[in-house]
Amino acid sequence: MLRADAEVKSLDNLFKNINSVSLDTILKLQNDIVPNDMTSLVFLLYEVPDTALQRLIVYQRVSKDFERNNMNLLYDWALYAQSRPTWRYEFLEALCICRLYNVIRKLGFNVSNVKKHYLPENVYVNVYIDPVKKVLYNLCESMTSENYAKLKRTLTTYKIDVSEHETCEAVFLELMCQKFIKLGQYNRETKAYTATYDVELLIKIIKPFGALSKFATILREVQSQINTQNSSGESNASGTPVTKQSLNDSKSQNENVKESFDDIFKLLNDLHLEDVPIQNLKSDTTIIQRDAYIIKNKNRLGICCIINQENFHPSKHSIDRKEILYLEDRLGSTKDLYCLERTMSSLKFEVKSKSNLDHIEFIKFIKDVIQNDVKPEDSVFMLCILSHGVRGHVYAADSVKINVDDIKNMLDSDDAKNLHGVPKVLILQACQVEEDPEVSNKLVADGPNANYYLRKSHFLICWATAPEYEAYRIIDKGSLFIQCLCAKMKKERNEHLYDIFTKVTNTVTSLCTKLHKAQVPICESTLVKKLYIHDRFPEK
Repeated sequence: MLRADAEVKSLDNLFKNINSVSLDTILKLQNDIVPNDMTSLVFLLYEVPDTALQRLIVYQRVSKDFERNNMNLLYDWALYAQSRPTWRYEFLEALCICRLYNVIRKLGFNVSNVKKHYLPENVYVNVYIDPVKKVLYNLCESMTSENYAKLKRTLTTYKIDVSEHETCEAVFLELMCQKFIKLGQYNRETKAYTATYDVELLIKIIKPFGALSKFATILREVQSQINTQNSSGESNASGTPVTKQSLNDSKSQNENVKESFDDIFKLLNDLHLEDVPIQNLKSDTTIIQRDAYIIKNKNRLGICCIINQENFHPSKHSIDRKEILYLEDRLGSTKDLYCLERTMSSLKFEVKSKSNLDHIEFIKFIKDVIQNDVKPEDSVFMLCILSHGVRGHVYAADSVKINVDDIKNMLDSDDAKNLHGVPKVLILQACQVEEDPEVSNKLVADGPNANYYLRKSHFLICWATAPEYEAYRIIDKGSLFIQCLCAKMKKERNEHLYDIFTKVTNTVTSLCTKLHKAQVPICESTLVKKLYIHDRFPEK
């Protein structure tokens, strides 16, 4: 590419010290590089993923025991790479991408000029370092511990075990080794690509990852540009940047709705629904009515099975089925879990609970409880599911939708003979996912399909809200529906369950109306008798 004389002179001044970078120089300065930065440099510089990964695995173990042992990772790379006339420039660019400006300064370069040349903040610009690796490095830098854990869980659904890898770079190298990520050969001298790049599988995984979704877009753009150059025979010899939106561009944030939540719970507390000691509750029933389900054992009402889905991650199954909406973690759901556990235990239920189950574990847990924990003397079976949901479905932790009808059929199947004729209560606190990422912090709607109906007897299904309405939850308090439900079940325990749910609906709806919100719990029943959660007919 033709350059102006001033530009050529500027480059000459920039790199006038380049030949002072020698093997001995690298041997000495690698002692000043901390393990995390060393890992990043190996990721960017080593051409063969298998070699880079194996060396980092050993380095990961050794660096814990010997703080100053750098295993000559950079020296060995330079020893191999010195046959290329560009190796010093590669090293300098990698240092710049990793923001190791002190090292650049030690080498005698002007940091400001080096940054202007290599543009480390712009993921669309590269000179010698593989462009996809530069994007992946920035992805690693933006990866939170929560998203890193989600990524690992997602990869297990593809039967890729990365549990031993402690860094994001090592995970990506593993994916390269297994051809999950396919990088073509990048010729550093001609700045051209000799094979097709394919990072589509990784793109599909990180696309639902909220703040990381921008990297899915960037990777797809870079991949497309590279592969287009391959097919047209063009090269990017100038290292000219592609004009794209910067990673640091600010995004508009939605208003925090915590104040509205606090108002809701303040109103709830004003109604004095706090726990009332059960021994102080007296029955108002004076006329014995035999139109209720019998409580077989006053010391054991039955089983309460609770599934708490708080943390979500995409999976191969959800991606293949294109169920790749971003499911935010349901922070605060543990508050509901603890409240349900305490309440149901106090009401003489045996509580079985588990959290963050994928779609296979979800079904298996329910089946195991039905087959192994339900006893002939049980009077009620209760299943509480706390999750995201939409149109008659709830989500498993691996982002796979599970049909509530399938759950109901399982409770009425031949494998659930102990539950035949036993009233079964399903409590569903399920928030509908908002697909628009710009309103992902909005209070989300929760509920079944408007056409959903019950076909089997002895079921009572209660949704936290009706279709197209919203259900409220706050991190430090839990959900309005579950907290109100637990309080009412204790205070109104002498009422039959459908009436209790009716009062919960009234309370929740009234509170939300005062705050100009819309949440309307719904309850659908095919119970053939009244269902009480205590023995109304004590022995004389």
